[in-house]
Amino acid sequence: MLHYCFLGRKDITLIMNNVIEKLAEAEHIQWQEWARSVSGDIEELLGLIDVENLDSTEKKFVDRLSGRIENWSRLMIDYADLSEDEKEKDRVYARIVYEICKNEIE
Repeated sequence: MLHYCFLGRKDITLIMNNVIEKLAEAEHIQWQEWARSVSGDIEELLGLIDVENLDSTEKKFVDRLSGRIENWSRLMIDYADLSEDEKEKDRVYARIVYEICKNEIE
């Protein structure tokens, strides 16, 4: 077990940031698995829809789903290759997990 009393504030911050980054990467991998599963189902469903017979509201919904699948496809890359904005979305959840673990340890 790491004894924080022997570490300086800067060391603790570096460790904390490293843990959060690793948790964020794990969050991204988890999201990828979920998105692959859901996007496969959505693509299958979209393939069954006769777009020609939809009203304008229904077409907008189909377009929104198609756009979501395209966006998700763009994000099916390694965490390290994400933009900082996209990484930050994963870090939000990583910080939540970090705080839960920290509170349980203290």
